[in-house]
Amino acid sequence: MSVTEVKSGYLIKFFLHNERYTETIPALHNKTTKKRISEQETIYKTAISISDKSSLDKYPNSKILQKAFKCESDAFTIDDYSSIWFQQKQRNWSHTTIRGYSQKYNSYIKPNFGHMRLKDFKASMFDEWASKQTLSGKSINEARNVIHQIFKRAFFDGVIDSNTAERIERYKQDQKEPEPFTKVEIAKILDALETPYREFFQFAIWTGLRTGELLALRWQDVDLDKGVAHIRKNITLNKEKEPKTKGSIRTIEMQFEAIQALKSIINSKYCDEYRVFIDPKTNTTYKYADGLRKYVWKPTLNKIGVKYRYPYQCRHTFASMMLTSGKNPMWVASQMGHADWGMIRKTYGRWIPESSQNKISQ
Repeated sequence: MSVTEVKSGYLIKFFLHNERYTETIPALHNKTTKKRISEQETIYKTAISISDKSSLDKYPNSKILQKAFKCESDAFTIDDYSSIWFQQKQRNWSHTTIRGYSQKYNSYIKPNFGHMRLKDFKASMFDEWASKQTLSGKSINEARNVIHQIFKRAFFDGVIDSNTAERIERYKQDQKEPEPFTKVEIAKILDALETPYREFFQFAIWTGLRTGELLALRWQDVDLDKGVAHIRKNITLNKEKEPKTKGSIRTIEMQFEAIQALKSIINSKYCDEYRVFIDPKTNTTYKYADGLRKYVWKPTLNKIGVKYRYPYQCRHTFASMMLTSGKNPMWVASQMGHADWGMIRKTYGRWIPESSQNKISQ
């Protein structure tokens, strides 16, 4: 059987006249679809055997027929193939990944390169474009990744002979140093906030949870008697889902201040039966974190004269406090959802006492 199931649909694969032909067709897995695609594969083989190009009218997007009859693949533009790439791959992507790829493609790739034929694109064209931009290295690399994925798909489909975009080198990304809050700043911030915002940010500072993890935390995930919380969900763009990596699914040990924040919530009028933290304006789950930043966090810092930093610095604050106090970097890594302590060493190296580093290296 030349038709096999793959994650994104069905794969047609066969050899004919000493040529290898492959094509992935996005589709749901069921008997009817598999039968239809098997019949489609037979049509491909017959058409190639007798050089019948009329089959292209029925299957104009077929990579196998385009390869077999050569000429049509030359006409593909980057914009043409971006649509094919999205169609084939988006089933395996999260909502945020789709949004991110779409934004980068529509903002950077389509206006500058979308009209070009795949075979005419050169890596130097991307470098020339990048040299004129004021974008960060991170944003340029994200655009590079999108165009690389489009060309990779076209190469694997046999539409082009090589992945030209693979020759674009990654750009240097400036690593921003964390700016954790001092204990004096933490005290001023928490004193200025009212319930339940005070408890939200107190818990954030003393657990190091990501914003989406804070929004998704449920009471069923919390064990106050044992002083632990099980991180199982994440909320991004109003969608609850499991964290991306296995390391992010973890059990954290709550510090005293974090436990006190939860007890304060329990004794307030903002204690929900399901979610730990709710929007006091609607008494429902937070849909987005940006409102907290714009209308609570930023005005509070401006009011009390604390230098503004994004709420994500609460996570950096937790890491720096724990490391400074002598906590094992491996423990800090597990608390924050990192697979190993490499990220901790890279990001928070200056807060790790030499004694702690020596213990790990032994």
